[in-house]
Amino acid sequence: MQIEVFDQQQTDPARLRDMLIERAQRALDRLAPGITRLVARFRDLNGPKGGVDHACTLEVSLRDGSVYRAEARAEQLIAALDNALGRLVRRIDAARKRGVTRRRTARLALA
Repeated sequence: MQIEVFDQQQTDPARLRDMLIERAQRALDRLAPGITRLVARFRDLNGPKGGVDHACTLEVSLRDGSVYRAEARAEQLIAALDNALGRLVRRIDAARKRGVTRRRTARLALA
């Protein structure tokens, strides 16, 4: 699984990446074989003013070509990450239960 972290808050990048990897592995454990890429973006919307202003956006690409995205906001960065991971897992599970598949028109056009 390829992991990319984009942080606009200028916090410690190594610590943030380690925290993301640890929490993502725990949350996405049963989905991990199907995940090819995880992109995480962190933002501080209000700057140093405080409040509910930490945003975390996660985007996951699966082997079947589907892409899922989830965003969450919270007062703390860790809470925003946990909420986004929870939403992402629920979104992937819901899509699998519905049987949603991505059309592969590019492959059909080449065949």
